[in-house]
Amino acid sequence: MSRPWLATGVVEAPVDAVFAALLASGPAAGTRHNPPGAATGAGADRVLRYRAPVGDSGYVAAIEVDPKEHSLAVQGNWWYRGVYTVRACPQGSLIEYRVHNAASRGRWAVPLMQRRLPRQMDRDLAALLQTIARHLDRPAYPNPDRGAATH
Repeated sequence: MSRPWLATGVVEAPVDAVFAALLASGPAAGTRHNPPGAATGAGADRVLRYRAPVGDSGYVAAIEVDPKEHSLAVQGNWWYRGVYTVRACPQGSLIEYRVHNAASRGRWAVPLMQRRLPRQMDRDLAALLQTIARHLDRPAYPNPDRGAATH
């Protein structure tokens, strides 16, 4: 995969609570995050991989949930792989939203077609932060230490 686009935000809450809120209200909200046969690995290292409808359109995407790394990945269409990772930071939790070009063919076209992607990522992350803030009743905001989404 190529170098990812990146947007980040802060939620003033513990990592486990923010990750649970991400699963409950984020891009894969409403999906069953533990379907039969989805787990790979053993014990704490297991990663859940399954297909599920995402968003209002009902589009079916590949989902990966890694509870140990506090990571949620959504892959779909012909090029998109969005990865949300929750990490500890001094204010509580940092959400990193990375978008990777996962195209196996026509990779060169993605950056040309997605020149507006950084602005869209900032809008999407801001909406997600608001949703998580309401879900946890805690402050959340774009990361003040970093500007707009970058590539």
